Amino acid sequence: MPKSVPKELREEFNTLGLEYVESAGLDTVSPEERELIKSRGPRVHCVSNPATLKINEVTVGVTSSDVLFHISSDECNANLDPGTRLTRIASHLVNQRSYYPLFPAAKGACLDLSRESEWAMPVRPDVLIVPSKLACFARKVSGSTVVVNPGELTKGCSGGTYATIDVHPAKREELEDAAGRGEEVECGVQDRVRVDIRRI
Repeated sequence: MPKSVPKELREEFNTLGLEYVESAGLDTVSPEERELIKSRGPRVHCVSNPATLKINEVTVGVTSSDVLFHISSDECNANLDPGTRLTRIASHLVNQRSYYPLFPAAKGACLDLSRESEWAMPVRPDVLIVPSKLACFARKVSGSTVVVNPGELTKGCSGGTYATIDVHPAKREELEDAAGRGEEVECGVQDRVRVDIRRI
């Protein structure tokens, strides 16, 4: 737990982790078995890779496969507006609702092709976390999904980057007004989320 978190608040936090499929010394293949959450302590949990999680009202998708890099290596493009390339690459995942929409898979990718259906996203996530060697970013993609590439935690012998994601609560007045009218309220996470990419 970070030292900056007051002791009385530390019990409020949970830590989720998943294996990085390209780690040296690990014999992992994506997708992993679908035993979704395994506890490693009272507040530490490991999830399958890829995983779709519901945290309060927010749907979070996460994969450790460097699918953005794999797509960028295989795509052809020309005459793109500046700054749109990474957003377009990320949109392939959201629009195809797949954690790995590239077929055939990139050379050297640790993927089990016989379990291709397990790469499917069961729902469109509000937040999609896809770490990659490409430039770090956090962008709204396809209208309602915030895609975050936190980068790599280490780069060689030096520190890399990570992301902090804060989702602010919906305004109470809006919820009460909608409840009074008997209407459902859209989640609207893309308007309530703040993502900071930090360097180590």
